[in-house]
Amino acid sequence: MKHILCLLFFLSLTTVDLAGATHNIKEYGAIGDGKHIDSPAINAAIEAAAQNGGGTVYIPTGKYTCYSIRLKSHLTIYLEAGAEIIAAFPTQTEGYDEAEENTHNLYQDFGHSHWKNSLMWGIGLEDVTICGPGLINGKGLTREESRLPGVGNKAISLKLCKNVILKDFSMLHCGHFALLATGVDNLT
Repeated sequence: MKHILCLLFFLSLTTVDLAGATHNIKEYGAIGDGKHIDSPAINAAIEAAAQNGGGTVYIPTGKYTCYSIRLKSHLTIYLEAGAEIIAAFPTQTEGYDEAEENTHNLYQDFGHSHWKNSLMWGIGLEDVTICGPGLINGKGLTREESRLPGVGNKAISLKLCKNVILKDFSMLHCGHFALLATGVDNLT
């Protein structure tokens, strides 16, 4: 019993934060006023977390207008209460990531065959969480023609991912899909 207590004490001293560092998007240039495009700052925070093996991207209270947010493995996106990710309307010079090439376009609905032309997307990822009491507002996403360059039509798109948790946030006006999850294992 004495050895078990010593072992437990030792293990408590050597715990590691498996979630990695927390990256506040404001530290990467996000404004959160609902006018500026904040997806470059959010993507920079995600990339910084990924470069360090994963972590949490913290989205504080504010209105963050965005185009495509590119998810990575071993990542938690935390939306604080009052945080709102707003899908931006595409312009002549800015928009969502281009839909990837797909040979099924002639035989299947365009939206079911593409993931990158979304507000948030990931392909082949592991251990991804989007959580917190915030809001994902897809008001700039379309339910109409989505083959045009720069147009987004889905709020969250995931393909061939493992261990995905989506919880506690709300979604509004999400284009064709609030969630397109294809070949995703262990989705909660």
